[in-house]
Amino acid sequence: MKRFQNLLLISLQTTFAAWCITVTAATETSLTKIHDDGAYNAFTDLVKYKGKYYCTFRSAISHGGASHKVLGAIVVIRSTDNKTWEEVARFIAEGADLRDPKLLATPEEIRVYAVDCRLRPGGAIQYANCAWSSTDGSLWSKPRRMAPGYIFWRPKMHQGKFYVPAYLRRPGYCCVDLLVSDDGYDWHVQSTPIPPAQVDDETLWANETEILFLDNGTALLFARRNHTGTPNPKLAKFGGFRTGIVLEASADDLTQWNVLDESLYFHCPAAVQHQGRIFLTGRDKISLDDDRITETGRLWEFIPGQGFKELVHFKTHGDCSYQGIIAEGNKLLVSYYSTHEGATAYYDKPGKSDIYLSQVKLEEE
Repeated sequence: MKRFQNLLLISLQTTFAAWCITVTAATETSLTKIHDDGAYNAFTDLVKYKGKYYCTFRSAISHGGASHKVLGAIVVIRSTDNKTWEEVARFIAEGADLRDPKLLATPEEIRVYAVDCRLRPGGAIQYANCAWSSTDGSLWSKPRRMAPGYIFWRPKMHQGKFYVPAYLRRPGYCCVDLLVSDDGYDWHVQSTPIPPAQVDDETLWANETEILFLDNGTALLFARRNHTGTPNPKLAKFGGFRTGIVLEASADDLTQWNVLDESLYFHCPAAVQHQGRIFLTGRDKISLDDDRITETGRLWEFIPGQGFKELVHFKTHGDCSYQGIIAEGNKLLVSYYSTHEGATAYYDKPGKSDIYLSQVKLEEE
């Protein structure tokens, strides 16, 4: 563990992505705005189901949530050609802020999962999750509530079971549990791969965590981490954000997790394996000329034992990213949101954010 602590400190004393090697293995060939209705649209995901493309996101007046009395709806749009999109669903829940929607295509149906956030007396937020399903992408079920207390990330299927990394918040505590289910609705804990960790006199918590099942029979976790408690003064310029962590386990077990990497800053991870390569997209932090830190969206290739190589720096600014990713043929499709043509609004002040689709061509190496 000491080796990983030293690696973490070294990476934090440099810029967030300075060590990443820029390669010519991928080229962004097009960027299209696919949704712009004047609202604050954010937190996307993307999937292909029965030959059609589906993108989901949260729509509200701002980034703010239940604690700011901002209640978001979940929107689903659909396209056959990635050029023309139509809205096929809009989900609301009375008294709840719906956030972080994720899409899952099963052999029988397409599902939308979202986090249900409700303000309780005294100011605490009550978390749960809900899901809607459809066999044709047009007619949707009523919501099914599940897993109170947890905040889901992106559910995946593997060998007939459903898995989702979910983080659990309690006063003074936050961990990432891996939940498993036979039907994607009734969940129980498989393991706790990321409990709180002490690194350089800080307590680090993980939250947004992506699971990726690989062709070689292993599984990876890509997890965002933040500090809690007293921050390391040497890392003050980075605020509360710390490098992410990558873990590996046997897909047949999923209880014994080993650390592979702790070198890269990333939020909102979305990962895919394609043509034997592992791709991760998410949000990074970069230093501006005046030494301030801002956020931006990126695409990396992850090579176990070597780390991350930056492939694409997406056109993003301010509050942004939260990508979805699809791989097909020689390209990747990446959805995201950004305020570079709108106005960032973190709390209850109205703002504008739009949804974009990037197409990335993968080159032969």
